[in-house]
Amino acid sequence: MAFSKAPTQDTYSSPRVSLFREITLRDGGQSGKDEDYLNVYFALVKDGKTGDQRRFIVKRSGSSSIINSVGATSIRGMHFGTDSNKLFYCVSNDVYVYNVATAVTTTLSNVFSTTTGDVGFTEFLYDDGTVKMVASDGTATTGIITIDSSNTVATANDVDLPAHDPNIVFLDGYLFVAESNSSRIYNSENNNPLSFTADAWISPEQEPDQVVRLAKINNYIIAFGSTSIEYYWDAANAAPDSPLQRNDTPIKINSYLGGFAIYGNSIFFIGANANGQPDLFELKDFKLEPLGNPSISRYLSADTDNIDQWHGAIMAIGGHVFYVVNAGSNKTWAVDLDTKMVTRFAYKTNSIFDVTHTTNIFNASSTRTYFALDGDSAIYRFDETLYQDSGTNFTCKVVTENNDFGTLNRKTMSRMTIIGDRPSANSNLSVEISDNDYQSFTTARDLNLNQDLPCLRQLGSFRQRIFRFTYSDNYPMRIQDVEVDINKGTS
Repeated sequence: MAFSKAPTQDTYSSPRVSLFREITLRDGGQSGKDEDYLNVYFALVKDGKTGDQRRFIVKRSGSSSIINSVGATSIRGMHFGTDSNKLFYCVSNDVYVYNVATAVTTTLSNVFSTTTGDVGFTEFLYDDGTVKMVASDGTATTGIITIDSSNTVATANDVDLPAHDPNIVFLDGYLFVAESNSSRIYNSENNNPLSFTADAWISPEQEPDQVVRLAKINNYIIAFGSTSIEYYWDAANAAPDSPLQRNDTPIKINSYLGGFAIYGNSIFFIGANANGQPDLFELKDFKLEPLGNPSISRYLSADTDNIDQWHGAIMAIGGHVFYVVNAGSNKTWAVDLDTKMVTRFAYKTNSIFDVTHTTNIFNASSTRTYFALDGDSAIYRFDETLYQDSGTNFTCKVVTENNDFGTLNRKTMSRMTIIGDRPSANSNLSVEISDNDYQSFTTARDLNLNQDLPCLRQLGSFRQRIFRFTYSDNYPMRIQDVEVDINKGTS
């Protein structure tokens, strides 16, 4: 048959492999199948004038140690005082005060009677304009301290102070605490966070549940209960009664499970809806919305670790802000608060990024997220100029969906090309292929990104194909697309 320059059907094409996708784990990630994005995030670049949009997969920033460890134990709580420019954190029963400007640490020894468990911090404004740091380990009578500008400690000694959740809240000259195993919210005397009155409390009444944590949004105290969320405002009731009054309108039916983090006017947490299904939630002002996706919900349902080990934190990296969740020992989820897209983070060569506390530090030269890790009393910070964690390379991984490119007919792939930024030196991206629904992958092939056309050739035949890309070099990485040259068969 004579060759025709105008064939009736062109079987060759150069499609793009979709990389900008929601993680979809059919079994909550138990089998290791389906899409995956590790130590990367999605960047969406928009041009408001032309309507142009570009999407990239970007390697997260690295981190380094900024404050040395003071013992082989975890940090119990931390808080940055913006006006004082001091970072307060607790290890064992000591509180450490790190002056960001001078990099000098002051140790306040034996300020608490306990050595484990959470410690909460908040700033307290007195009526004369003085601001002191207040900290609590939740112990009755003596569990609250104040720290003044000279780092002098004063300790409560009040039999009316109950055992309480250490996450204390300041509002309008009062300190509020949630009594342990109770539905009562106690308040201190006005202008005195170390003094309490036996009758100065209020109790939620809409649902028969206990208060497990307090928080604040704008001028509201938020009471998280075991089955509900209630709002309180300062009604200026006369002492000895509580100054608070409940706002009945925005009450939510939702169980608080853990993972608390606050950013601006939003509170993020792991909760359970009325049907008992766990998920990630965002409480913004009076609005409560799910934040996660079905994959995270399935993962949380299958997790067998203790719920009290679920942590949440806010991380600011590379112009993006993430709600990071450690639930269980297998995965750390990172939700981009701008795009709402979900990826995973892992620290160094670990399988998770077990961050327990974070705070944003502001100084004359930069704004960075400082963080603490479980089982470690050092404090670390993210740095957009680094692409290692404390000198250790970490691995980025992208696993694509199962692609059939529009037909289940057998196809051949002659070339696969990475479209992205070129590193300043030779640097390899590892490429693996699976043609059997994630059951096995080919031997990895290295692709040098430092060239005009970073590609691999002679990639064989398939019906459906999955790519697994791995990158561990100490360089930035930004990938826009993956282009493939394929020829579609007829059967």
